[in-house]
Amino acid sequence: MHALMKQPGLVSAPDPMRMTTVVLAAKTSAADLAVEMTARELGRWVGVSASILGHEVRPHLDREHITASENRVRPGTRVITGIRWQLLPLLDARHHQPADHPLRLQRVEFAVLWGLLEAVCAPGWSHADGTQTPPGLLGTRTGRGAATDRLALLLLVLEARATGVVRLCGGAVDEHGRMAATIARLLGCSSAEGAQVLARLVAAGVVEARVTPGGREQLVIPAVEAAYREMRRLQRAQGRPAGLIPGPRRGAATAGGDQIPAQTANPQVSRGKWASGTGAASAGLHAKHTPMAALGDESAGGSSCSGHGRGGSGDLPGLACTREDQAAGTDAAAAPAPATGGADGPLRGEMPKTSPSTPMTEKAQEQTEGDASARSGLDAAAELLTGMGARHSCGLRGRVPRPADDLEAVVAPVQLLWDRLERTGARRQVEKAIRRELTAIASVVGRDKAESILISRLTRRLLLQPGEADAITDPVGWLLGRGLPRRSDCNDAGCDEGVQMRSGTACTHCEDQVRSLRGRRRHVAAQVQAQLPDATPEQQRQVLEAQLRAVVDAEAARFEERRREQAAKDAAVAAKAAAARAQQKADDVARRAMPCAQCGEREVGGLCGTCWGWEETENLLTEAKTLVAAGCGEPDDPELTQALADMAEAEARTRIQDACAQTDAAGATDSMIALAAKLKAQEIVREYRATALRTLGREYRVEAEARSVHAAQMRRRHLHPSLEDAEQAATQAAEEARRRTAEHLLTQRSNAWRTAHTPAPVEPACDDQPTVYEAGAAQARAAAAPAQRPQGAWTCTDCGLTLIGRPPADCRCAACEGKAAGLSRAERFARLAGAAS
Repeated sequence: MHALMKQPGLVSAPDPMRMTTVVLAAKTSAADLAVEMTARELGRWVGVSASILGHEVRPHLDREHITASENRVRPGTRVITGIRWQLLPLLDARHHQPADHPLRLQRVEFAVLWGLLEAVCAPGWSHADGTQTPPGLLGTRTGRGAATDRLALLLLVLEARATGVVRLCGGAVDEHGRMAATIARLLGCSSAEGAQVLARLVAAGVVEARVTPGGREQLVIPAVEAAYREMRRLQRAQGRPAGLIPGPRRGAATAGGDQIPAQTANPQVSRGKWASGTGAASAGLHAKHTPMAALGDESAGGSSCSGHGRGGSGDLPGLACTREDQAAGTDAAAAPAPATGGADGPLRGEMPKTSPSTPMTEKAQEQTEGDASARSGLDAAAELLTGMGARHSCGLRGRVPRPADDLEAVVAPVQLLWDRLERTGARRQVEKAIRRELTAIASVVGRDKAESILISRLTRRLLLQPGEADAITDPVGWLLGRGLPRRSDCNDAGCDEGVQMRSGTACTHCEDQVRSLRGRRRHVAAQVQAQLPDATPEQQRQVLEAQLRAVVDAEAARFEERRREQAAKDAAVAAKAAAARAQQKADDVARRAMPCAQCGEREVGGLCGTCWGWEETENLLTEAKTLVAAGCGEPDDPELTQALADMAEAEARTRIQDACAQTDAAGATDSMIALAAKLKAQEIVREYRATALRTLGREYRVEAEARSVHAAQMRRRHLHPSLEDAEQAATQAAEEARRRTAEHLLTQRSNAWRTAHTPAPVEPACDDQPTVYEAGAAQARAAAAPAQRPQGAWTCTDCGLTLIGRPPADCRCAACEGKAAGLSRAERFARLAGAAS
């Protein structure tokens, strides 16, 4: 479980994604490492809906390379019957990892994991024979936080002892308590969120928070306790030995009386972070009630007080040094303490005779990129912490909460300063500054090297501080003003104190600047030597300093002049922009004050809502007419195409008039009637577009393109698992090609139709003649105004189409008349008329 949760795509993922991964891992077949489930069934196990699983969980897992999923379709149809999932971490572990990898599961391990998942969060179901499988402990828990609760309970069950008691975390905790901190560390969230999860689990009755007679807190899972009690009862009934469950091992090898030896599995609690890969920066977290003490890998080193028991040699306790029983003043005890403790170190809590230091040498500044990121960062911080811990072995650790998990390694070099940040606001301010510096460094060298570079910077500057951490009276001011910021006089963002962060070598820009200053000094010195050859060295030095001062003052004056010029330019640009904004604002005010260009309504910005609606309706009618002409017309027969377009326009106007009449009968205003006309026109445009695309989809060029794409996809059928899958993929590709080709033909023919039917520009009319726009607007208003709509309705005797207006003599619509006349493409007329009605 811990190895699965540490996958790169799941570290900071929401809990539904992580719980879905756990369910898929438990249901995976050991033979082919695949599982087929529907989104609805998988959502029942996770506690979310099928929509969330299909639209949020599945895309995230596929995008983060956690799963590889594909739809299962019923043969011969497009009906999805399920989804085939494969967990990529399980595949990688089986084919590329050693046999002891935690994700390289065998058949029996899959079965055990599935049984545990069934007991915790099975949704319950009915069998064909009428029997019922009850749901798990949280099988009926759905809604907000259901996935989080299921994942938390599953992790708690895995961490519980046989008595049902969950091992609690050690170290300092906040006001939410140790049980909430344990759940928070299991889920990787804050203690406040852990407290909320704990409250929900306790309310559900699956977890109990108890207090022992001795006052110790216990987090108990009653189901685990009952299961082991029943197991012991059955063993006794069968005559098998079933004594009490063995308790924790007690003895001198552990620091706490109830702690157990270290196990091979990863614990649910972080035992403290190392400052480097070579030594421990602090003692391991251990509490009196937490069975997580380990021998060897959690020695206190020299950085803090230790409560661990010690093995050792002879009659000394557990891990004691060979000469630890000697006096502190002897030669053996006077030897300097190593960074990680060892056989020759001083007694714990004693101060070494010499404090370690990490001076900045010329060789260290010229190291390679890998050495700069590894040795100068993490190892130097470990050595610095070791020296500080020898002098502050019993500091403020425990009073101040630890920094965030992702910042703990960065804070390690200045741990003593962090321990002095008693206010929450100060700690948050420092954490925000650290994240800001990490982002700035990552923009230069990348995220993977930013942390080590910042660790090296803090270590170096703390060592250069006189008196180191003891002499700093304002930790927040030192960290924000001196320890964290980048220092450089050049314009290169990768330079820090004259050293390139990318490579660890000297900054060439800074060296060029130094050479330039030295060259200027040599040039001025040569001039002074030429001007005063007989002067004494002291006189030449005074003149040299005066001339250098004059040169610097002249450069400063030129810089100030350039700054003033640039400020004047910036002010001019700002004034111009302000004037442009003011002019734009005035234009907007003037535009809003303009009357309607058609009806004359005041202060409507040039066009009122009613006139705008009718104008948009006319534009949509023109578009609908163009779609019919381009999609259903015949390019070689302009008369037939024009007849089709006129018929479609007449039918569209009839439908719009009918919609306006219904709106008018309901007592609507003019603007609402115009809006109803516009909405109906939009609906007609969508219908005509669909009809045009269906008609063009049967063109011979479109059919040829679809067949070509289908054949090309079938040539790649070896990439699909079966012939049915290849045929389905080829059919989908052919339909997509058909749609794209039809849209291309429709666009091409529509543009040609608009070009052919766009009127040529005319000269401006005289004062006594209306313009083309005014004439067209008047015609549109006359044709679409509700007051001038034709009254009465009649039905075509041939096709049954209901129309508004005066009926013809034979009571047949235009499409039926064309059909009776034997025009070509008559079926297209009737089909268009039926789609419009």
